[in-house]
Amino acid sequence: MALGTSKAFGKTRTVAALLAVLLLTSSWVFYADDRLPSHSARIGTLSVELPEGSGTGTAFLIDECGILTNFHVVFGPWTVTALRPPSHDFTGTFTLTEVTLPDGSHPTTRAIPVVWGNYLGPDRQWRRPQEDWAYLVLDDCLGHDHGYFHLREADVYEPAIDRGFTAIGYSAGRQMADPACAARADPTATKGWLHDCAALAGDSGGPIFHAGTLVVVAVTTSYRAQSNGRPCLSASPGDEWFPRWGSGCANVAVPVSSEMRARIRDGYNAVSMQGLLTQLGYDAGPLGNIEAPRLQAAIEQAKRDVGLDADLPLRQLWAIQFLLKAAR
Repeated sequence: MALGTSKAFGKTRTVAALLAVLLLTSSWVFYADDRLPSHSARIGTLSVELPEGSGTGTAFLIDECGILTNFHVVFGPWTVTALRPPSHDFTGTFTLTEVTLPDGSHPTTRAIPVVWGNYLGPDRQWRRPQEDWAYLVLDDCLGHDHGYFHLREADVYEPAIDRGFTAIGYSAGRQMADPACAARADPTATKGWLHDCAALAGDSGGPIFHAGTLVVVAVTTSYRAQSNGRPCLSASPGDEWFPRWGSGCANVAVPVSSEMRARIRDGYNAVSMQGLLTQLGYDAGPLGNIEAPRLQAAIEQAKRDVGLDADLPLRQLWAIQFLLKAAR
């Protein structure tokens, strides 16, 4: 179940909208609610306006000009993705609510999806929890002024279950932190982590830190429990995703993986190159659309202009920046 907040409209989708609202506003907090107010200047809200409705979740800075959040926060629930596949056209608005400017407003900028996980199956409805992530580039590089978090996959020597995690997200529109929760930090997990951090509507896309550090090891995505005092879902026979967990309750998180980090790094390099090529007068296509033929053509032209090998890997394109600047 997704944890972004949404409000759908349109008579033709009334039933789907009501179901979506019910799913997205349900929540689960285990045992006692020990969340505290949080004031991180590197975490904010991401709002996305779609023809089917609007959605809001949590996102956080991971480089000077980029943020990380959930796939479903950016592209909507299955009622949306079943009609329209994810693309770079799903732009949103990122706001640092804990930073106040002299005029009383908060830093706000457009966010454009660059790369994302393979969250949807062939029919666009079957979901892969471990792939519920999306990296977006910002029009204004807020990370320059406010800093950003680093990503790291869990080390193999860390305990399988460890009460040393902190989760931050926006519950009811306010930044809150669950300071001491447990997670099954299993590096071999293929379907997401299980944890008991508070997961409420609006927390989707929020970072999960390990051992009091500012290093992000997972991203909140959804919960797997019933609310309103009803018992949690129990494990099904043969369900390897759902290990033994005390009372059988657990929320779900997307673990940071080496594959995710590599794709984000390549996306960051490509977008940086795209911005530079545009500044230098090349037709590099719309910002964020790193698969655009115009960007590929601009890169090839830039390689020829500075005499670089046409087969230069994408991860080494940063070298063109210095050569182009020197040539111009």
